[in-house]
Amino acid sequence: MRLLGKIVGWLVASIVLLYVFLVYFSSVESKYECDGAFVLDGVTESATVFIRLEEYRPWVSIWSDADASLWLEIPNEHVEYFDNLVRVADSYQIWESQYGNKTGLRGNFSTLSGAFALDTHKGFYDGTCARIDNR
Repeated sequence: MRLLGKIVGWLVASIVLLYVFLVYFSSVESKYECDGAFVLDGVTESATVFIRLEEYRPWVSIWSDADASLWLEIPNEHVEYFDNLVRVADSYQIWESQYGNKTGLRGNFSTLSGAFALDTHKGFYDGTCARIDNR
């Protein structure tokens, strides 16, 4: 009986440790400041936006088709979340998704050059991003 208690205890402790590892170490976050412009109906508006890119570790592919997620912040206006980014070489394709299914390509982001293009509610944004430290 005592051996069974030890086995169950070790099993529970192992599951808890695995859960903590997966929750805290399944993604790497990077923040970027992007300078560019929105274009809507032929009108161009210069804007600085911020993005937070969460790149998933390889084991996340066990339960998700996405390679990353992205938060877009248009300061003092709007925040958008994209949960289905697919890595292609040094770039990410940003997909719109509904219930886990890709419904349309919305843009892309290059981690190599910093080029960022995205179709948003405010128009099409095209710009260049630079990595920033935590603020």
